[in-house]
Amino acid sequence: GGMHNHIKITAEDAFASIISGAIHDFDHPGFNNNFHVRTNAYLATLYNDRSVLESHHCASVFELMKNPKFNILQPLDTDTRKEVRETILEMVLSTDMGNHAKIFQTFRKRLQDEVEWVHKNDTRLALSIAIKMADISNCGRPQNLYLQWATKIAEEFYNQGDMERKLHYTVSPFMDRQTHKTDFPKGQMSFMNYIVIPLFEAGAEFCPELEWTVQKIQNNKEYWQ
Repeated sequence: GGMHNHIKITAEDAFASIISGAIHDFDHPGFNNNFHVRTNAYLATLYNDRSVLESHHCASVFELMKNPKFNILQPLDTDTRKEVRETILEMVLSTDMGNHAKIFQTFRKRLQDEVEWVHKNDTRLALSIAIKMADISNCGRPQNLYLQWATKIAEEFYNQGDMERKLHYTVSPFMDRQTHKTDFPKGQMSFMNYIVIPLFEAGAEFCPELEWTVQKIQNNKEYWQ
């Protein structure tokens, strides 16, 4: 396919990608990074306020893998294991939306280059973009599914907003249950306009088989207009 015109995915890359997709939100507490940092939560202290949850998802899984029962990397030789681990870490850490602008900019710039995508960091960049797209792909699902996901996201946001109010913090944008009617549509539309659509357009430029997704996202966006 389109992506293969650009990069060669090895069996190890595919393996790492499947694991990354499965674990990328492992043991998620339902509160975002910002909340952990604001409340001086244990995880924020542990990870020095940097990609707090994403670090937690990875670390918890690799900790589990120390149990021979769960060590799916065990059959691999040392070098391959190291490589797979590095790919998983880069992919999962790339799902921190706090780093979105930086990663997206790197990808856009790399798309402009004529140079073949042959380096390990090229592959990892492409795979990071792929998992980032998958992470927010609810916006491109059939409308009934998209709306079910939107409802679940709203609930998670308002749960955090309620907690912030209880702790006498300013309620985070789009997390205030009381302004749902006006703010939620606004939040969804700006998320699609500024994050999802540009990401999927760039993804489709890289891998033309994905072009159909952009229209799906546009359709879901129009639901709120």
